Amino acid sequence: MREKEKLRIRHILASGAVGASLVLGPATMPASAADGVQRATPTSSSPNSGSCAVSDWDGTACFEGYGEWFYLLDDYDDHVPIAIKWEHQKLDGTWRRGVIYNDYGPDAGWTSVNKSFEENGFVTYWLCDFDVSTKEAYNCVGPGWGPT
Repeated sequence: MREKEKLRIRHILASGAVGASLVLGPATMPASAADGVQRATPTSSSPNSGSCAVSDWDGTACFEGYGEWFYLLDDYDDHVPIAIKWEHQKLDGTWRRGVIYNDYGPDAGWTSVNKSFEENGFVTYWLCDFDVSTKEAYNCVGPGWGPT
């Protein structure tokens, strides 16, 4: 994509005229600074196995500090969505927290969300079951952690 096209897309997104998901789609979305609850997107990539610190019979949760990617794999076809509950302490001592969930089931394979964190910190995360209707994570195991 040429630089002029990139600038045009940024201008459109900044103006609010078109949502980022309509213009770029999930594969080319910029890193997300959003906290709270987010739905992971199926991906054709998979995490480095060394970044997968939390796993149980329900699934696997991973965090790759380089690029700040969360990966989530639902391994058990029980029709219960799974989630990553995460937190990151910023350099000023304040906290960011959120939940990333996968409700696609095992057939989707890996799902992911790209985040944006301050460098030289750590992310702590847990693998949980997730209730889509209440947006609550429960039955969490972990923690895992990784550097940002």
